[in-house]
Amino acid sequence: MSDPAPGPWSRAGALALAAASGHPVLDLSLGIPPDSPPALAMAGPEPSDLTNYPATAGSPRFRAAGRDYLARRFGVAVPVDAVAPCVGAKECVATLPALLRHRTTGHRDTVLVPALSYPPYRAGAEFAGLRVWRVPTDEQGRMDVAALPTEVAERAVCLFVTSPGNPTGLSEPLPVIAEWGRRHDVPVVSDEAYAELCWAGPPRTVLATGIAGVLAVHSLSKRSHVPGLRVGLLAGDPELVRTVVGWRREVGLISPGPAQRVAADLLADDAHADVQRERHQHRVHGLVTLLRDIGVECRPPEGGMFVWARAPEGSGRQWADRLAAEYAIVTTPGDVYGPTGADHVRLAAVVDPALLRERLAPVRSRFPADQEKSRR
Repeated sequence: MSDPAPGPWSRAGALALAAASGHPVLDLSLGIPPDSPPALAMAGPEPSDLTNYPATAGSPRFRAAGRDYLARRFGVAVPVDAVAPCVGAKECVATLPALLRHRTTGHRDTVLVPALSYPPYRAGAEFAGLRVWRVPTDEQGRMDVAALPTEVAERAVCLFVTSPGNPTGLSEPLPVIAEWGRRHDVPVVSDEAYAELCWAGPPRTVLATGIAGVLAVHSLSKRSHVPGLRVGLLAGDPELVRTVVGWRREVGLISPGPAQRVAADLLADDAHADVQRERHQHRVHGLVTLLRDIGVECRPPEGGMFVWARAPEGSGRQWADRLAAEYAIVTTPGDVYGPTGADHVRLAAVVDPALLRERLAPVRSRFPADQEKSRR
């Protein structure tokens, strides 16, 4: 069951619309805050980083740092040979469908993704020549794997889950999803880019259910605010990691040596990540309060750095266009993440709430009838 072709919305177009408004542009379409990177990320490369080919499986230092990070932050034990780097979490999730397909028999041709999900899951599946099937949700909007038809499960190459979710901020039932995957021999790929940004409970990982049949992908871009470093962490089932690393080596998907070295330092340090987490929490909760004050319906996310807001005028695309054209605020319309998101907009909490409050003050009078409802 493929999604319709993407419509005409583009971030470049939205930025151009905002630039024409006469206001300084506030870009809430990407999860990139204006913070300085941690000092640990600023060290220059060592000669050996540049004169030797980097290990696709990861340097011993990187793998040990990844293993120790998962044990320290999530309380899970993962063998060092079940940890590997990737060229950013986005690259990893987008290429995994093609790489995992090689371990399956010919009848498996489907990638399972959340009903509302990060677009690279779909793009990666289509790039690999696979079809996309969106997993049904329960009444709270969480993935309901029990509702998947048997014939779909039998054709699945892998299943993606994001917790906390992007764009919704919901926490998913990871133990239930992991067990479903093992029962159906479907690798579960848990995108844990926001796993340390949990606002309703402790950090969670699919690896807490055991490492058999699961892969976890972590992002240094989000944990450490180094999106330009382009390095992430892949860990989980040793057989799946070996399969993926083997194919990554063959096609040249290799994390650079300098990036691996800096990432190892960042993974070994929690102080800078705690500071970044506090910044995210302040901005997320401030954005929720602001949106509710001006009558926009949204609920505090259980985690992550985005707010999933219902468009006051019904259409996410129309509201996103209006925010850009009238207020120079660039957001992402909800149907980018799936058809059921057409009446929502995703706002990245990357701007100080006080600045946004000043910019959005004229909106307050526009939706007075919705204000009381939005606060519930």
